[in-house]
Amino acid sequence: MKSEMDAMKMDERQRFCWYRANRALIFFIFIVWIFMIVSEFYNGRIPYFLLVMIPVFAAVRFIFYKVFARKG
Repeated sequence: MKSEMDAMKMDERQRFCWYRANRALIFFIFIVWIFMIVSEFYNGRIPYFLLVMIPVFAAVRFIFYKVFARKG
């Protein structure tokens, strides 16, 4: 299966930059998620959904890793 990097015909330097951009995006999403949790606590509400989804996302990522590692 072609990846988006293959479709854009990226060389190794461009692929590395693409991976770094994806990593930076995940970090940015993490910061926003933390801000949302803190905001809910600040407004006197307990953000159950936001807190529960943290280990759920981690588990889903681990499952994807295992599936992709098995195929790779």
